[in-house]
Amino acid sequence: MTKPIQHLKATSLAAALCVAGLTAACGGGSDSSKSDSNTAGAGVYDSQLAFDKTKYTTITVTLDGVSTPVRWYREVCYVGKPMTLAPNQRGSNVDNQSCGYQNLNIFVREEDAAKQDNAILLNVNNAGWFASYQGGLNGWDGTAAITSTNYRGADIVDGGSYSSTSDTDKRGAALARGFVYINMASRSRGAAAPDGVYSDGIYQGKAPAAIVDAKAAVRWLRLNDSTMFGNANRIVVNGTSGGGAQSTQLAATGNSAEYHPYLKAAGAAGIDANGKSSISDSIYAVVAYCPIQDMGSADLAYEWMFNVLDTRTLVSADQKAGLIVDATGAELIRAANPDPTGSQELMNRFVTYQAGLGLKTDTGAALTTDNMLAALQGELRNAASAYVKAGNSIVAYDAYGTAAANGVAGGSGTLYYKNDFINVDSSGAVSYFNMSNYLKFVAKQARLKAMPSFDQVGQTAILATTATGDTTGAGAVVYGNYHGGESNLFGTAAQVYSNFTDYAWNNNNGGDAVNAAQADVGLLNTGYTWSVQPQRDFVLNQYRMINALPYIGKTDGITRHWRIRNGARDRDTAFTVAYNISRALKADGKVKTVDFALHWDQGHAGNYDVQSAFAWIDQRLTAGD
Repeated sequence: MTKPIQHLKATSLAAALCVAGLTAACGGGSDSSKSDSNTAGAGVYDSQLAFDKTKYTTITVTLDGVSTPVRWYREVCYVGKPMTLAPNQRGSNVDNQSCGYQNLNIFVREEDAAKQDNAILLNVNNAGWFASYQGGLNGWDGTAAITSTNYRGADIVDGGSYSSTSDTDKRGAALARGFVYINMASRSRGAAAPDGVYSDGIYQGKAPAAIVDAKAAVRWLRLNDSTMFGNANRIVVNGTSGGGAQSTQLAATGNSAEYHPYLKAAGAAGIDANGKSSISDSIYAVVAYCPIQDMGSADLAYEWMFNVLDTRTLVSADQKAGLIVDATGAELIRAANPDPTGSQELMNRFVTYQAGLGLKTDTGAALTTDNMLAALQGELRNAASAYVKAGNSIVAYDAYGTAAANGVAGGSGTLYYKNDFINVDSSGAVSYFNMSNYLKFVAKQARLKAMPSFDQVGQTAILATTATGDTTGAGAVVYGNYHGGESNLFGTAAQVYSNFTDYAWNNNNGGDAVNAAQADVGLLNTGYTWSVQPQRDFVLNQYRMINALPYIGKTDGITRHWRIRNGARDRDTAFTVAYNISRALKADGKVKTVDFALHWDQGHAGNYDVQSAFAWIDQRLTAGD
């Protein structure tokens, strides 16, 4: 087993500074909330949120072949005013209706339960930006073996077997190092309260609730740092997809006072009666996979990515010609081009958006759409080279291979394809790369999202019942590729959803067979265009508070150590999104480490490279900076 990495807790003055939120002494910084630490009183709910070290269940797991006792602190509520849940959440009957969206499942080896110097791995789990419930389902009795039908939110279970050497087992890697392993529940889209409990509405998970809850969880850990195992000055956050976005936002906004009113409303630790903060919510490091970030511009980026080299058009042509097939020759549905005119409009808008970000390349040149493709091609070539150097093989140039569908609305089946895009020798040297052919491959191995890709509600052209201009080789009609997008992440607690971009708002159909009319959303229903609709500023602020880019370079409490990975064949969002975040981070003088890369032959997923990820974590913790 790997020996635990030891980092002694800050003592005397340094400890006092950490408790006060002055995180320069804790491996982080602080922003405008720093002044609160001098004037803030005790948190209103701090006494209620004290950790009870005796309240746990001992479970037994097999770790690297050895029977290992583990303490499970079950569903520890990390806020003083948790959301009340309706009995049914997104089709599941939930047992924990008092704090099912704001609790921690905490796991620690018995041998590490007396150690206060080990790191904490905080896992956020809101896939697709959906709320992540933790607790029993359908009346779990608390003793029956945990299954997917009776419990949610426990990565480590009694009788489970875990390996510290597997590339896909972060649980084993963390436990073997002595880390405290935590699953975190959080509110987000889809979270619903019972009627009548809240005066403003039942949808209590609207943005920025997921970020507020992540901050509240960190604050709870810091509040209880002196009485519990693990070191709250060494919190490493891990998340994938929507969780990757959540962890990225948490890391980018450490100690930002903008979130204090929301934290006060939730009863977070270290927030006094006046809304001032005495506790830091900065973290030590973040490991984020395929973050679904920059939501307000994600539709623009997606259409630029898959139209700048005519990818959507090329895939449509191959679909009509019957060239998208599996190994048996059966056709796969991959065309997704319901509105070429709209795609072109959004693509063109991205040019202006990218130029306005003010990002730079390594040479200091402005990062614009003029050089973005070249930059991404460089990342893809690096990814392929690293993949081969690690002992993996890539389908030979001009040879045939297979790639399974993946991601949200990515279709089904396994593509049989010809490698006409890259030539790599056995040493990892790339002698040929064709970006146009590669993007076409990406769009054929998994069906592209429809346009718009993220703010989808109310868009007739993309509904699964709407015939597009595409057909199969056999002449069958190809229908829209609707999956709902993230529109219900936005709006008030009384609204099922709100469009959050001007395109979707102005083109909202007013209600359809999938989504009932929302009377106060969309041009057709309200008579207001996006630019003058009364709720515009409110929605834009929701979007901003879950978008890292406005905070990077402006937040003193930003996380100093970042590791971001995106699959090289991940089509759930544009490659530009994570790449732009990495460029912004590299320009932030408060950030010390930025490890960004694409991972070859990887779709939309996370924690597929556990060994290298934990080696990176080990290095950061050993350096102690």
